[in-house]
Amino acid sequence: MLEALKSPIMIRNLQIRNRVVMSPVTTRFASESGAVTRQLIDYHVERAKAGVGLQILENVSIQDQPPPYMLRIHTDGVIAGFNELAESIKGWGASAGVQLNAIGAIRQGTDVNQLTTEQIFSVMDDFTAAALRVKIAGFDLVEIHGAHAYFIAQFTSARSNHRNDEWGGTWEKRANFLISLIRRTREKVGSDFPISLRISGDEFIEGGRTIEETERMAPLFEKAGIDLLHVSGGGPETREWTGLPMAFPQGTLVYLAERLKKCVSIPVVTVGRINDPQLADRIIREGKADMVAFGRGLIADPYLIQKAFQGKFQEMRRCTACMDCRMRVVDLGLRMKCSINAEMGKEGESALLPASKLKKVMIIGAGPAGMEAARIAKLRGHRVSLYDQQKKLGGQINLAVIPPHKEELKNILDYLSHQMKALKIPVKLGVRVDSGMIQKIKPDVVVIAIGAKPILPSFEGSLPPKLLTPQEVLERKLPKEESFLVIGGGSLGCELAEYLAEKGKKVSVVEILGQIASDAESNARKLLMQRLAGKKVPLYTLSRVQKFEGNRAFGVNESGERFEVPADVVVAAMGAQSCALTIKGLEKMRPAPEIYTIGDCRQAGKIMQAIHDGNRVGRII
Repeated sequence: MLEALKSPIMIRNLQIRNRVVMSPVTTRFASESGAVTRQLIDYHVERAKAGVGLQILENVSIQDQPPPYMLRIHTDGVIAGFNELAESIKGWGASAGVQLNAIGAIRQGTDVNQLTTEQIFSVMDDFTAAALRVKIAGFDLVEIHGAHAYFIAQFTSARSNHRNDEWGGTWEKRANFLISLIRRTREKVGSDFPISLRISGDEFIEGGRTIEETERMAPLFEKAGIDLLHVSGGGPETREWTGLPMAFPQGTLVYLAERLKKCVSIPVVTVGRINDPQLADRIIREGKADMVAFGRGLIADPYLIQKAFQGKFQEMRRCTACMDCRMRVVDLGLRMKCSINAEMGKEGESALLPASKLKKVMIIGAGPAGMEAARIAKLRGHRVSLYDQQKKLGGQINLAVIPPHKEELKNILDYLSHQMKALKIPVKLGVRVDSGMIQKIKPDVVVIAIGAKPILPSFEGSLPPKLLTPQEVLERKLPKEESFLVIGGGSLGCELAEYLAEKGKKVSVVEILGQIASDAESNARKLLMQRLAGKKVPLYTLSRVQKFEGNRAFGVNESGERFEVPADVVVAAMGAQSCALTIKGLEKMRPAPEIYTIGDCRQAGKIMQAIHDGNRVGRII
């Protein structure tokens, strides 16, 4: 089983124990000055001891100008910290690499067209000096970041490189910077130290570098001295191909690696929306790539590969590509968190300790918050039972998977449902809990996780002909009326609008804020806006609906301009408010149970908040 993925591979003189690469994903777990921290070491050790073959550190700057909390290896003074990280990874049998990037060159406001030849060679010197530090620190491999929106990629793309000298003008000359850098790096690190190159196979934009052009360049890069080709996609204006949201099929970029593999004799790595080890094994068996990189898949479950190699596929906690991790790091400049793995980034402090006193725990609500609380509490030894008035597990996830491109949210339900079964947690569905039941069961702890209820709009004068909540739209047969007005243009409202448009309805969206889907990650938002535009869904921002006359809605925007839209049916997508559950009589119980409120019924939010809430309470009971 998974024999292709399990098999070792040689990169120059380095043997990797299997074909799994942990791709370089920025975490912001470095110190403010960019140094290695204990948090970063613990994060990598957790993946190394779980069977990853090659772990490549995240986007490390060769200069001292990147944003705070991003790794840099710009001076010899940081080598000691990097050495501790390298030895920690390698101590568990994994190989370790560092990806180098000239982030600082861009942050200084100089693009590749303005650089003098002297400045170009200065950047190369910074690169080669950093590569030598990587080797001295004890890593097994250095990777040059020549992909995406960064400095080197600007040289190789006609869209950004407008030079007409030895560094640009033709595709051969646009490859010269990278060829020269590879040669100089090889001279610096010696003949035996492996060098990897990450490159976008295609930038997916008119005037950008195409896969055909990359096919011409790749053999030149191999001849210059690289030992591994790590194939990604996207460029400065097509970042959605760099961080692939759920709308992209799994394995979207594999064909790029497959084409480039035919152009070189060195091993080729593929990456991009691969969270399934069985898919990865098939890619290798079919000769489309030699190695497969997992990024977000190993964030969601550091033991993904180990579980797969042991045949424990139902135990895998598979990434949903929700993009919240990227939104935190890239859009908001925060440290990484994972929606479905509350222990990510807390590996050094996340060991589950047995409860000092075993308790009877009653959890009301079997959505993601309730199930995560049940999972953690049970693992700590408590006697746990789970109740829900609905007749199936999952809560709002059962509805969240229905709109287009949201199907993989089912991964959460699959994982947590299996955990309830594997841990033998009693689950009582279709049961409405009241004070009499609680007093009869006499739990030591009551955890309330009953979710939230939708916020309903208020209008002047007459009401809309028909008003539906998001839940009613998704779980019932749609009304026969043709025109739908969605009030609320956040992610939820936009996803409902797309769902309704795909059902053949005429849809409009009105949002009081200045931006549609402002709560979405930037790449996911870009794709969502493109799809809504393709379906010709009118979007009204800085606007509100005032009144209805028949099946017409009348509103006004911030500038005082009035508008009207057809509205046979109005959908309230203005968010949710917590459901306060007060069960009378609990305070009279002796002893009174501990009571915790988690998830949306504490504060309405995203799945991340619900699962992290459940994990936290499961640990403190």
